[in-house]
Amino acid sequence: MKSKGRLVAAISGGVDSSVAAAICLEEGYEVIGVTLKLKDCDDSRERRKACCGADDFIHARLAAAKLGIPHYFLDLKENFARDVLTYAWNEYRIGRTPNPCVMCNFHLKFGALAEYAAGLGAEGLITGHYAELERCAGGQVHLRHAADDEKDQVYFLAMLTRQQLSFCRFPLGSMTKPQVREKAASLGLSNAWKAESQDACFGYKGENFSRTLAEYFEAEMPAGEVVTEDGKVVGHHNGIHNYTIGQRKGLGIALGSPAYVKAIDAEHNRIILTTTPDHLKAVCLETGKPNWLMDMPEEFDCEAQIRYNQTPVPAHVTRLGGDKTIVTFKSSVSAPAPGQLAGFYDERLVLGSAFIDKIIQ
Repeated sequence: MKSKGRLVAAISGGVDSSVAAAICLEEGYEVIGVTLKLKDCDDSRERRKACCGADDFIHARLAAAKLGIPHYFLDLKENFARDVLTYAWNEYRIGRTPNPCVMCNFHLKFGALAEYAAGLGAEGLITGHYAELERCAGGQVHLRHAADDEKDQVYFLAMLTRQQLSFCRFPLGSMTKPQVREKAASLGLSNAWKAESQDACFGYKGENFSRTLAEYFEAEMPAGEVVTEDGKVVGHHNGIHNYTIGQRKGLGIALGSPAYVKAIDAEHNRIILTTTPDHLKAVCLETGKPNWLMDMPEEFDCEAQIRYNQTPVPAHVTRLGGDKTIVTFKSSVSAPAPGQLAGFYDERLVLGSAFIDKIIQ
């Protein structure tokens, strides 16, 4: 039977990417598997992990062999260090909370890997992301939430350009995780019941990402004051990179009531605490340059999401030229953090996204 065309599948070693590749193979496409190498697997610091551990490599090889598809490795260690790790560390250094998964998708998976796929003559890139694509007349592609709300990943994909999305294939968008595992089992894939990693993609087990980055870059951050909202010094910190807005655990300071990080004052090297949870709330924020996946008016209503595990909430967006937006929520949201992504939706449809720059109480 004549092939429908050539596709490259990003094979991570996990069940999702393997099943996504299998589905496209069954649909009649020629599929080539590619696994990204993001770090040196012989790293002497054995506790460090990334999305390309030896176990994942084995499962990727086994999945490709079971599916009967060619399989290659693509070395993107330098890209990962530059576009993800350096970016994240620079954000932490100035008191912002980075979103490395968003940047990894933009620069590596749907950037460098997509270019590599095109160089192999592929007409598209398959990944195991839970998201749906609607291909419209005229070639326009709309990004939509996945059927499985618990696994939906459009938040991490909302910074992809329209051109990047047009090259994507998301076969799992209409499936649930149990259905994916059952499909993998029916195919005899060794990773069908493989546990999902809950750790960051790069770091030490039990250690937060910012501390791992500080060690990776052999960086020393200056100690500074921890103060209350009225400026009273109540302790000291060993680097602002160890904190994020809304943080409660690990502060090491007793104020008589639970304390939270309200703000990070990078200019004065201070961490500002509050014991009033309502003081973490905001009704308005300013973002940097947005990435629009639809042609949007100067003002519009939508649902906005300010972190991955937050339910989208009603908001009004005002565009200020081409570089900024003002997002006003219909009711206050808790602990928005500069550096995180704001995703904009119209029910199941993704309108675009922008990184948060400033919180307006």
